[in-house]
Amino acid sequence: MSPSRPSRDGGGRHGGRRARSARMDKSLCAKATADSDQPTPGYMYNEIGRITHASVDACRQLEEYLVKRLAHSSVHVKLKALRVMKHCCQHGHLTFRRDMQGKTAVIKESMQYRGPPDALHGDQFNRQGGGGAQG
Repeated sequence: MSPSRPSRDGGGRHGGRRARSARMDKSLCAKATADSDQPTPGYMYNEIGRITHASVDACRQLEEYLVKRLAHSSVHVKLKALRVMKHCCQHGHLTFRRDMQGKTAVIKESMQYRGPPDALHGDQFNRQGGGGAQG
C-alpha cells in the first residue's frame, strides 16, 4: 500500500474504531433507559460511562439525551435515567459531573416525581425515584 493512500480499515490518524466511538451510542442509551420494569444490565452502565470519556461532543450529547429522558412521563424512564446519571457522575469523565451540577433543578424535580401506582407493584417505583439515584 502506498503511503499517500489511507488504509481501507478506516484507519487514518485515529483509526476506525476510535473515530466511531467519538459519538454517543443512542441505541445503547435508549435500551438502558427503556420504559419497562426490567432492570438495566450492569454492562450498559459501564459502556455509557465510557461515552463520557470518548469526546467532549459525545459527553454533551449524552447529557442532553439523559436530561430529555427525565422529561418522559414514565417513572421507569426517569428512574433509569437518574441511575445512569449517577453512574456517569461517579465513574465517568469529570466534565460530565461538572455539567450535571448545572442541571440540579431538573434532577431534583425528577426525583420528586410521583406517577400513578403500578397495578402489580403499587407505589414501589415511585418510592425508588427519590432514593434510588442518590449517592
